[in-house]
Amino acid sequence: MSKRLIGLFAFIVAIGASFYTGYNLNTVEPQDGTPQDDTPSLNEDGATTVTDEVFLEVLETLMENHYTQPSRELLMEGAVNGMIDALDDPHSSYFDLEEYNSFESGFEESYVGIGVRVSFVEGQIIVEDVMDGGPAEEAGILPNDIIVSVDGIDITAQNFYETIQMILGEEGTQVTVGIFRQGVDNIIQLTMTRAVIENSSVNYQVFNKGGQKIGYIEVTQFGNETATKFADAITVLESQNINGLVVDLRNNGGGRLDTVSSMLREFLVDNGKPIFSIEYYSNGEFESHNFYAENDTPKAYEIVTIVNENSASASEVFASAMQEQGNYPVLGTTTYGKGTMQTDILVQATVGDRVHVSIGKWITSDGNWVHFNGGTDGITPDIIAEPTPEETAYKVFLIDEEPFEVDTVDPRIANIQHILNTMGYDVRTDGYFGQETLSAIINIQNDNGLSATGLIDQDTLTIINAALDNFRDNPANDTQLQAALDYFINND
Repeated sequence: MSKRLIGLFAFIVAIGASFYTGYNLNTVEPQDGTPQDDTPSLNEDGATTVTDEVFLEVLETLMENHYTQPSRELLMEGAVNGMIDALDDPHSSYFDLEEYNSFESGFEESYVGIGVRVSFVEGQIIVEDVMDGGPAEEAGILPNDIIVSVDGIDITAQNFYETIQMILGEEGTQVTVGIFRQGVDNIIQLTMTRAVIENSSVNYQVFNKGGQKIGYIEVTQFGNETATKFADAITVLESQNINGLVVDLRNNGGGRLDTVSSMLREFLVDNGKPIFSIEYYSNGEFESHNFYAENDTPKAYEIVTIVNENSASASEVFASAMQEQGNYPVLGTTTYGKGTMQTDILVQATVGDRVHVSIGKWITSDGNWVHFNGGTDGITPDIIAEPTPEETAYKVFLIDEEPFEVDTVDPRIANIQHILNTMGYDVRTDGYFGQETLSAIINIQNDNGLSATGLIDQDTLTIINAALDNFRDNPANDTQLQAALDYFINND
């Protein structure tokens, strides 16, 4: 059985909710008159212990008496899902072969899909990020949209990876995604064509600031090729004689444990203190293991790690090790808080199905458990740096909606107002479409050859959305990155 330890990937496992309406029915006596056993096995709480016999009896009762005439296969599948649900663990799941292959493909450097990153929050699949130029952005999907259907099928009570499998598919084929958007009454149906999405896990460059050359490496996930690409990036940056290095783990949901441990060994020195530890349950026994650094000497430059509230699991392993074992500063905002680890165990009785199960937890170098439930609820950076509202603004699209008119209030107008401020207009940002916002909109329309209606229509939004792209493309507008670069200047 393959037991690779893995962390949280770019999305989080969803657990479907079940709802019941019941009636108190009299017990049906056996037709042959055989008296029933009135002494069932009880547990310590006085409730019936569900033995193998009880399970099989309920199975047969449902098959023979429920009006829908459920199949044995359907009920057994429900029983397996029920066991997973009973764990109350959003990171454990059952993968059939297609779901497992889809999950594994997410660790590659490209995939076929629509170009969104999603997370599971309080029972809902929420769009966290939309990739520039991808099918989802072109169709009008926005951050914070909630996915509720795929090709007309309600997915709100469906296994998360079943939903992902429905969204992914073959290049050139179409998929229709139904989304709920705050402030819009009806479900928005958006059709898009699947395409190859480049998913490079490592991007790097050099920034020159204050007379120093500072290397920068963005790591988007800890995938199959990430450790190799990370080592290559360090080699290239060091050949340029960098004075410092920034490792950016913002919005990195995690990945493979062996990948992050290899990356940490690029920097950390063996001082007798573990870089992190794991405690796990395997084959009925608890085991533990410490991971140590292997270098004899540290790097000749300082290293800053940037994190935010979407940095999770393997990202937190990396950040905590740099902070606690290496005494390197961490900058940004408090991380997500996922302190468990998962493995995929082959189900021998199937053709390729796996149980994706949380087998234990990982512990920081100082012995902390960062988990959101019972732990420290994330990693607190040494240097707190908050993004501005302009940095967290999102693109707005009108999908079968009337344009925004003056003297209206909408949270999306507040978002537009933040973008207008990046364009040089000084407008209020409370979501009220007043005279100063109207003046800015008319100026934009006049400057771009549009009809100066004063309405915020889709043509006007196209100009505003492009301005947001330009704002984001300028590293000078990235508050957290600039704070990291300033760290090297101020601590020279």
